[in-house]
Amino acid sequence: MKLKTIILEGMYDRLVGQINKDIFSTLKKVIADSGTQQKPKKYKGYSVRKEPTTTLGDLFNKETATIYINAYSDNMSGIDVDVNLKFAISESVTEGDYFLNGFVTNENMETILTVEIGIHPNDAESGRVYSKLQPILRDLVRHELEHVTHSGDSTSPKASKVMRGDLAMRRKIRSNPDLYYKYYLLPKEVDANIQGLYSKAKTTKKPYQTVIDDYLDSLVQKGIIDTDKRKLIYKTWKKRILKIGGIPKLK
Repeated sequence: MKLKTIILEGMYDRLVGQINKDIFSTLKKVIADSGTQQKPKKYKGYSVRKEPTTTLGDLFNKETATIYINAYSDNMSGIDVDVNLKFAISESVTEGDYFLNGFVTNENMETILTVEIGIHPNDAESGRVYSKLQPILRDLVRHELEHVTHSGDSTSPKASKVMRGDLAMRRKIRSNPDLYYKYYLLPKEVDANIQGLYSKAKTTKKPYQTVIDDYLDSLVQKGIIDTDKRKLIYKTWKKRILKIGGIPKLK
């Protein structure tokens, strides 16, 4: 592994770690100030206790309010991003599990990372899902920061990260479930998944090979892809890892 590659990846590690730390710190404050399901309180005007009539994802999609985490201007990695949180304490989330989603948008010349988290009321009191959530959140944050570098909005030292837009292909994939496997073959998603899962591997201290295998196996188990598409995705990621450099090779 080249020294320059190690230094660059370390830059992202520091930023990802700081964002994760700030999100969890904010979560604890929000939970402490949210009252109970019977007597809910707002956190700085934001409703935390929620019981959606549809899905939590649909509720977050319609919700315009957010909890501001911080603005990050990282000279080392060249990334400037504001981070917002949408959070729900809700019985619609299975106890012991969590809801997690995230995405990057560009608004008024600013890059914004929005993270959506939902947990069960009992887990809000015990905090027991934090250990499960933390490595997955690091995966998500690193994944989305990789997308920031693809847009060219950052001043990333690795100019080669900038990629062409793919919105038309994404719309086509979303319109046909049979094409969903192609989402994992989009150049932007290939790199983002590779980097996000590498961050997860480092956090959990598990071999990168194991993390990749477990993730792709979970997609098969959920019926998102079949075994043939798994082999195609794995082969594509394996080949791309060699070109990126600085990431453990797959067998």
